[in-house]
Amino acid sequence: MRKQNMETIKSNEFIILRLPPTEENVGFVFQTFGITQYVFYDDRFPTKQLKDIHPDKFDKVLYNKFREKCLEIEKKEISFTINEFIILAKTIDFVSKCFIGEPNKKLEQVMTEDFKDQVDFDYNFYRKFYLNKATRFFEGFREHCDNKKLLQKIATELDWKIDI
Repeated sequence: MRKQNMETIKSNEFIILRLPPTEENVGFVFQTFGITQYVFYDDRFPTKQLKDIHPDKFDKVLYNKFREKCLEIEKKEISFTINEFIILAKTIDFVSKCFIGEPNKKLEQVMTEDFKDQVDFDYNFYRKFYLNKATRFFEGFREHCDNKKLLQKIATELDWKIDI
C-alpha cells in the first residue's frame, strides 16, 4: 500500500475569499507586494531599519511564504483562509496608508526617481487605481460576508471602526 500524503486539503468552509486571476486582481496583488517590497527592503525608507531592529514585529519567513502564494495569482485563482485573509487585509491596509499623507510624499519621490526613464509611468494613476481597488475590496468583503462573528473578528484584528 502506498504511503498517503500527510498534507490535507482544508474544507471550503474555511476559505473566505477567492481571487481569480483577472487583470485587475493580478495588478492589485502585484502592486500590493511591489510597494511592500519597496517599503520593507529599500534603504530609503526607515521601515527597513525598524524591521531589522525589531524582528519580533515582522516575521520575514511568514511574509515571504505568503507573498509567494499571492503572486501565484498570475497563473491561477488563489484562496484565503481567515488568517490568510487577515494578513492580506493588513498588507493592503498598510500599502493604502503608504499612499496617504506624509508617507505618500516619500513613496512618490522614490518611485518617481526609480521610474524616471519610463515615459509612461504615472505615479498618480497607480496611486488612484490602488486606493480605489482597496476601497472596493474591503467594501465588497463587508457587503458579502454574512457571518457576523467572522466580520467582528476581522474588524477587531484590523481595527475597523464599523458597526456590525
